[in-house]
Amino acid sequence: MTLTAVSNVSQNLETWQRGVTIGIPVYNEESFIEATVRSAAPQCEVVILSDNCSTDRSAEICQALAEECPNVVFVQQASNIGALNNFKFVLDEAKTPYFMWLGGHDLQPSGYVRRLRELLNKDTSSVLAYGAAKHVDLYGKETSYYDYFFSDLLANEQPTIRLYAIVKYLYDCSLIYGLFRTAALKSAWVDANYLGGDHVLLSKAAIAGKFLYEPTIFFVRLDPHLHDTSALQLERITGVNQQERQQFFRREMQKSQFALVVQISKQMGLHGFFYRLNSRFWLVNRFGPFGEIWWKRVLEKVLRKTGRIAIKCRKMIHYLNDRRTFPDYG
Repeated sequence: MTLTAVSNVSQNLETWQRGVTIGIPVYNEESFIEATVRSAAPQCEVVILSDNCSTDRSAEICQALAEECPNVVFVQQASNIGALNNFKFVLDEAKTPYFMWLGGHDLQPSGYVRRLRELLNKDTSSVLAYGAAKHVDLYGKETSYYDYFFSDLLANEQPTIRLYAIVKYLYDCSLIYGLFRTAALKSAWVDANYLGGDHVLLSKAAIAGKFLYEPTIFFVRLDPHLHDTSALQLERITGVNQQERQQFFRREMQKSQFALVVQISKQMGLHGFFYRLNSRFWLVNRFGPFGEIWWKRVLEKVLRKTGRIAIKCRKMIHYLNDRRTFPDYG
């Protein structure tokens, strides 16, 4: 790899040891990367751009931005190391106490980083501060706005409750682009060359400390790969061409998360048994069977079907109760 704007690093070494680093992994983002960097650079001490052998003009644009902005450092990878390793690279390079990732096509509104930093400063037991996620299409039109309705559980004092909330509720992993304590994030890192690795990383981080939510702020997340197949998603993660096969189901993610559940519940006695049972139910219900032995997978399939029927019945009961409470006279 080659490192551009080395003078930025040597002249501002003290800056690298305080404040916030924003790491931006880059691959073929020529249409978006300039706006992304300009939204981030005024909000932090250091921006690290790592281009993963783009085939468009991304590297050229990053080079120009590094020459223009004193707090922007540009790294050109010698070969495609995969998205996962590129994310790890910018994290490993961070020397500041706070760190956040930013997609090469995403945007941070003014004041976003400052507000998240204030949250972390107020609570030393927290490891992550995050806002809502506004998803947009390629034309900038809003497609969805994700509000973390279970944020109170992620901010609970008990790590078992925080982990269970991720297992049961986490769908939109945009909070992984929030502001982390760098040391905690490095400790939580997992080399997850499988789909759903962000769930596992967030699970480990949640065990380490609280996640603090600021619903009044958001960052803008573009979804250029929304309709990619599992094979294409995994190819981006690993940097290796993949074939559609069984591994694309989220079994590795489920097994890793359940291993964390087992680890954290060992000293909980009978309560720990039910904690593991409930956690496994939700992992199976949401993502399918993941048992290593065939008969376990059969049982999990039955559990999933009966569980979904039970959930539908419960929703219907709630609906009917609401109808009784608020009758429709129209």
